[in-house]
Amino acid sequence: MLIKLDPDFYTPESICNMARQFSDYMSVEFDANEEICLKMSVKAEHQPESVLIINTFLNNILELSIQDMMSNER
Repeated sequence: MLIKLDPDFYTPESICNMARQFSDYMSVEFDANEEICLKMSVKAEHQPESVLIINTFLNNILELSIQDMMSNER
């Protein structure tokens, strides 16, 4: 699955953090130029839960990105 994210809102740090935490379930590659392009692939043994895994991953990077931005504004 390929998803494009706004680099002004999502942080590369949050993506790297979650990619490490989800490495048992999926592989994540990303390129952060004008926009962040995520390439996600859920491992074969976890395909039945792929929707939940991807949804949780995306929600977590959103939450971490918000926390990063709030911390940087202080």
